[in-house]
Amino acid sequence: MADSERPPSPLAALKGEKLAGPKWFLRAQETACETGQAERLGIALSWKAWGTRGAPGLILVHGGTAHKGWWDAIGPFLAAEGYRVVAPDLAGMGSSGWRDVYSMNDHAADVLAAAEAGGAFEAGKPVLAGHSFGGFVTLTAAIALGDRLRAGIILDSPIRPQTEQREGSPPRRGGRVYKDTATALARFRLLPDQPCEHLWLLDHIARGSLKEAEGGVTWKFDPDLWAKLTWERRDPEKAAASLKCPLAFVRGAQSRLMQAETWDYMRGVFTRSPFISVPDAKHHLILDQPLAVASVLQALCEGWAPRA
Repeated sequence: MADSERPPSPLAALKGEKLAGPKWFLRAQETACETGQAERLGIALSWKAWGTRGAPGLILVHGGTAHKGWWDAIGPFLAAEGYRVVAPDLAGMGSSGWRDVYSMNDHAADVLAAAEAGGAFEAGKPVLAGHSFGGFVTLTAAIALGDRLRAGIILDSPIRPQTEQREGSPPRRGGRVYKDTATALARFRLLPDQPCEHLWLLDHIARGSLKEAEGGVTWKFDPDLWAKLTWERRDPEKAAASLKCPLAFVRGAQSRLMQAETWDYMRGVFTRSPFISVPDAKHHLILDQPLAVASVLQALCEGWAPRA
């Protein structure tokens, strides 16, 4: 479908008006937050962190073309429970630098480099949690770098048999310059698209997705992100046998990417992992039910992957 034929963004009707959000979210945004950059292989990797340095580490990885601000309704609550929560921007996304070539192994190593700079390792091995594309980064890290992690948590990342995995790159996205923020926000959509009842949170992450450009504003992510990504189909059974740290799986109960066939297949492969469904949530469960997801992450960290 051509961009001009798509239905307007749910933010279009606001005409650039900023939504404040509920009181709990506004209070969460008042929580002290540290920001910084790490460097790996010549590019800057941006991160933000909540909580005290020296507290047990919890790393939160966003999805494809997203950014660290997607965790703003979750990170402060986990920090209040005694964690040093670090949310990096993946290379080519958010405020991190762009590469000529992206790989899953580099994304995994980038995440740990940024998290280490942000203080996630100061109390020992941290827990790594990733949503959507960030879940595949988490899986890669659990295999290649899992000896540095206490555990991994994958949120709504469908793992299918090798023969059913997607081949080729998604279409090019981004790169267009809009005359102003209101015009850009009117084009913002979730990928994959879905309704989101929390319009204030959609507005928050959409604004964090923009940067100034000559002639207006544009999206922060590299428009050639997917074309530059080297992606190999992975055998799930070999992946499960190669894990260097335990994994847990969480889905939105109404996610169209994680329906029964996929969920049951994953259960049959990762037989030692807990599987948790978040009610009344779709694929973008960290936007649909942020407080429920915060509670799930805390429960897994405290009960299934307890602190040393």
